[in-house]
Amino acid sequence: MGTLSPQQFSDAAKKWSESRYDLTIIENLFRQNSVFNLYKSQIDTIKSHNDNDDFCVQIGVTENNELIMISVPLDGKGYPVRLDEYSFSLFETLKEDLCLTEKQTYTVVNKSVLSTSMRKKDSDSDVFLPVINKPVLEQEKALEAIELWQNNAFDWFYAEFKQNEGSGIFNKFYVPTEKIFKVEKGIMFVSVFGLKFSEIYRKQLPALIFISAPDNLSNQSVEIDSNTLDYAKPCPPSCNIFDLG
Repeated sequence: MGTLSPQQFSDAAKKWSESRYDLTIIENLFRQNSVFNLYKSQIDTIKSHNDNDDFCVQIGVTENNELIMISVPLDGKGYPVRLDEYSFSLFETLKEDLCLTEKQTYTVVNKSVLSTSMRKKDSDSDVFLPVINKPVLEQEKALEAIELWQNNAFDWFYAEFKQNEGSGIFNKFYVPTEKIFKVEKGIMFVSVFGLKFSEIYRKQLPALIFISAPDNLSNQSVEIDSNTLDYAKPCPPSCNIFDLG
């Protein structure tokens, strides 16, 4: 986690945009088993400047050739809000096992019948199987998307390069705010790349899947019912009315 000046932000975004056209650079940047960590302090900063249902995370490359995710708030019309400094997260190896949680609720309904003679006539129990509390993106679908990316990411990059020389590779992602902005103290988000089929574009598209976890992954004392949130949409192809670079 760190911050960038507006000029450093612009330079990092431009460097990633140019890197999309070189498969060798992409292979060096996208290390296996790596994630972005998004902390509550970063989310609070975005939230204080954001006036939209989404916020943006711009992909960038630092002067040291490290892949980063830069958090950018949006105004009510979807334009980026200019800040004095921008928070970023490094693409770094996942250091602890990450638990994807989905709480399933079973309902037991006990029934008793009172006869017209005011006597107990019958009783039984029905069990209604899950799920009542369903996460926005079920954990099994999230795991499948993450594993697809781990196994096929470079095939996807290569296919995009062959099709349009890299111009269709994402610059940024749009992230729904509804769940993430409700983050509680002691909770962070691990942002993981996934690969998910799009019915609209009729092909596999990358996604950023946000998984909430204790801000110290070795501390599992924080209870989380369902921690796999909706995925962020890539741009391109799912772009807004502006382009950050």
